[in-house]
Amino acid sequence: MPIDSPSTVYRDQLTALSQGLALWNPGPQKKIYNNVSIGDVGYLREEGTFIRMFNVTLPWDHPSNGTLGKPEPYDPLDCGPFTNTIEAHFEKVDHYSRFVAAETNAGNSQAKTPEE
Repeated sequence: MPIDSPSTVYRDQLTALSQGLALWNPGPQKKIYNNVSIGDVGYLREEGTFIRMFNVTLPWDHPSNGTLGKPEPYDPLDCGPFTNTIEAHFEKVDHYSRFVAAETNAGNSQAKTPEE
């Protein structure tokens, strides 16, 4: 029986809670775009990364919409001002799942934190 990747387990566990689709790697691909915006259209890669193709609130020929190829012409979506949006940064915390257990690394010299 194949073992699911951590990103698949993470996605499946949070999706089952009806809280949207969880991204294992939510940060944008800096070589494609700098931040995620309302109106972004794209796809999810298998490892849990969102790849932005274009943004429907911008004109179809906007320079940032051409990074992965120009979309077909469309009328931009005008949703008015977004006054209810916030920017939030999350602290590093422990995540729990009823199907995943923690195991200590005591005595394992190869298992180290990034700071070590």
